[in-house]
Amino acid sequence: MSKALELAKELLKVLNEENAAKKNIEQYQLSTLEPEEVFKVGEHDFIVLEQMEGQTAVISKEFMAKGKKFDEDTRDYNTSAIRKFIESEIQPVIEAAVGSENLVEHEVELTSVDMQKEINNCKCKVRLITFDEARKYNDLIADKNIGDWWWTCTPWSTKERGWEYSLAVVCPSGGIKYNYYNYGFGVRPVCILKSNIFVSKGGEK
Repeated sequence: MSKALELAKELLKVLNEENAAKKNIEQYQLSTLEPEEVFKVGEHDFIVLEQMEGQTAVISKEFMAKGKKFDEDTRDYNTSAIRKFIESEIQPVIEAAVGSENLVEHEVELTSVDMQKEINNCKCKVRLITFDEARKYNDLIADKNIGDWWWTCTPWSTKERGWEYSLAVVCPSGGIKYNYYNYGFGVRPVCILKSNIFVSKGGEK
């Protein structure tokens, strides 16, 4: 037997073992996972935030991008550079793992922290967390090991009130403050998935 044939057979054996291992990974319907449980979206861990009727709100456990500016000129998520980045670079990764048909388009309120409605709401499938969600799910999203602050899509206030450049951001321990849109922070995408899909569990929260 030639050396090339031996190598080919060895490679085939390894591939078959890997495929067998993948088939043996236990699958769970997403609807059966509790808030705080971690599951896989491709190579990335996601945390269940909330189970709704036929849908599940989730957020990435780690950053899917680091050091990203919100924008150079605006704190309006609708037209921001960070929205374009999420929808062009992160959303396709999630779609490839779960199927684009299983991502739910939804409306996001962009009311400021002090309840001003200067910026219009937006519709999207994958996005940044809001200030209200960061408060609501704070115990689930806090992670002192994450290593940096990360963005919300919520303005801190309005231009009229003297906050033209600021958005709410979240620190690793879960605290929320403001920072300027041209700083570089982490991106933890949020999305709503159809809860009848099957997933494998990830690491611990």
